Amino acid sequence: MKKILKISLIVLGSAAVIFAGVMLTYRYVKSMDVIESEEVNKSATGGHVLLATQGSDFKNSVMDQVKQDMKDKNVHISVVDTTKLDKVNAGAYDKIVLFTTVQSDDIPKNVTEFMNDNKDKSMHIAVTADSNRWDDKPKDVDAISEASKNENKQTFVDNLTEAITSP
Repeated sequence: MKKILKISLIVLGSAAVIFAGVMLTYRYVKSMDVIESEEVNKSATGGHVLLATQGSDFKNSVMDQVKQDMKDKNVHISVVDTTKLDKVNAGAYDKIVLFTTVQSDDIPKNVTEFMNDNKDKSMHIAVTADSNRWDDKPKDVDAISEASKNENKQTFVDNLTEAITSP
């Protein structure tokens, strides 16, 4: 009986280690890069928009197009990484646009905390998700969610530029 118990424990332990390894690998592969903060149209006299995002091939491609589309607009855009939202004074902005990712069925905790701490601000959120949906989206949040696929790039570009430029 002891031999069967030992074998069972070894099999279960091995399965747990493999499962943990797969989960950590998945999390690492799907994790977002940290982007550099930057200012777009810093001398613009129009509104001042905070655009918080993350780094990935898809998001970088969307952001490059958004920045290109915004070059001739009279709006100052401060681009920051979502990991730096705890250092942001939301009161300094006329509008807040968040471009983030659903991971483990929800958006990053610090993004949710920022949203909850600044409910009085005009806020728009665009969410990428492998599953193409964000199940825990708050009802009072203006948001879209789509899969981060090249065919959805223009949808995100249009959505973000509309959120930035709308009155």
